[in-house]
This record gives sequence, structure tokens and C-alpha cells, in this order.
Amino acid sequence: MELLLFDPVMPHINPFYVDDEIYNGDSVQLNCHVSKGDKPLTIRWSFHGEELSSHMGIETTKLGDRSSLLTITSAMAAHTGNYTCTAINRAGTTSYTTALHVNGTSPIGRKNAGIS
Repeated sequence: MELLLFDPVMPHINPFYVDDEIYNGDSVQLNCHVSKGDKPLTIRWSFHGEELSSHMGIETTKLGDRSSLLTITSAMAAHTGNYTCTAINRAGTTSYTTALHVNGTSPIGRKNAGIS
């Protein structure tokens, strides 16, 4: 009987980003999907280097073994910054960071409020 040994596979995070302009009150979702890497995996979110759980109107939700969803239900200026997803397994640690910028009132909201 031949014994096969495999090198552990590091986690690989699919890149994610915010593709629209975000204004006060908008909802934001970031999906961190680990497409490669040995299980078990631990997936964590951080904001400016501080680990996030669920605070400041931000929720993190585990989606199966390989994904985690970060949701901001109502964006505000305090949410502007760098969001990092970190995936950890026995082979090592991988992180991916994206920037979020929350603008003031949306042009549509300004128009509906009669502001030019």
C-alpha cells in the first residue's frame, strides 16, 4: 500500500470590491469567498485592522464553509475605510482588502428633497 502525502493548500480569496458610489443610507454587501484551500477554514473580517463582529450597523454572516458576507444596512461616513477579509487554515493565512468611501446625500435624495 502506497501512502500519498499532500502539501497543505493555502487559502485563496476571490477579489471583491465596491462597484458603485455609496451614499449615506445605502446598503452595502461584501462577499468574501475562499475558492481554494484546505478545510477547516476560519474567515474573519476587520475594519482598519480591528476585528469586526457585529457592531456599528455592520453584520457578518457565515455562508457555508467557504464564504462570509459583510453587510452594512445603512451606510454613513463612519463606515468609510478599509475592509479586510482574512482566511486561515493549517497551511497559512491570506487576506484581501478593499476600500469603501461613503459620500454625503445621494443626488437622487437631494433632488427629492428639493436641493440642487
